[in-house]
Amino acid sequence: MRNLYGFPTQQPQFRFKRSHIIVMLCNILLWVIIILIFTGTKSFVKPTHAELAIQTNLWKGLIAEDVAGGYRGMYAVACCVRNRLNTGMDHGLVAMKRRDLNRFIKQEGKTYELMAKDILRKVFLENAPDVTRGATHYEAVERYGLPKWAKGMVRTAKIGEHTFFKTQ
Repeated sequence: MRNLYGFPTQQPQFRFKRSHIIVMLCNILLWVIIILIFTGTKSFVKPTHAELAIQTNLWKGLIAEDVAGGYRGMYAVACCVRNRLNTGMDHGLVAMKRRDLNRFIKQEGKTYELMAKDILRKVFLENAPDVTRGATHYEAVERYGLPKWAKGMVRTAKIGEHTFFKTQ
């Protein structure tokens, strides 16, 4: 190229700076996240069910929530937890917040630990049948009464002390 006076001009050379590369990588990452969100993939936000069962101590939550209900009660709670996770909710095991959870679990014994881990394997890895008929919530209604959040929800099952609910 030549300028107005006929002299050759130098082409400006564009050099990538480190900041340009960082901005490009951030943009690519942003687009990947947007695509994953709109295609329904949530694995980058939450681990899959099997990973969740292994990484967190859900078996402790089953014992703490319904050890009195035995195998049947803990199985029903595990089905409800699976339904909650499948709908994008958290596990909902409020008993996991107990300060003395580890002491309580130890006090219950190794038998319940093995039972709870077996239930989680069947429910999450082997996709065992749902005895709660799609319930996402549960409460010991006879002990504590009907909670406010249960109004307008459908009762799906009563297993042990727990009554199970799902939205209409």
